[in-house]
Amino acid sequence: MDSNSQSANTEELPSQRLADVVGTAIAMLTLTLPMFVIGHYSSSSFQGNRQPLTYNLQTTDNDTELIKSEISSTDKMNQHASSLSKEENYNSGN
Repeated sequence: MDSNSQSANTEELPSQRLADVVGTAIAMLTLTLPMFVIGHYSSSSFQGNRQPLTYNLQTTDNDTELIKSEISSTDKMNQHASSLSKEENYNSGN
């Protein structure tokens, strides 16, 4: 073994050293930053300021009639499709 080649392997180039430092910094941020962000936004003071959601739903007679009409037409379409399916099955059996 040549002693010069061994010493060249143990020394790191400055760019490799910088890449190691940058990589370590990115890894540490990736592991720690989410925990700090979650801790910050899930604190008790944040939840105390939250307003309850309420919705005022009002139906009118027109809405009720429209819904009944839609249900009726859907039922009629389902019955028609069912009868067509039964006829098709009957005709394919013969």
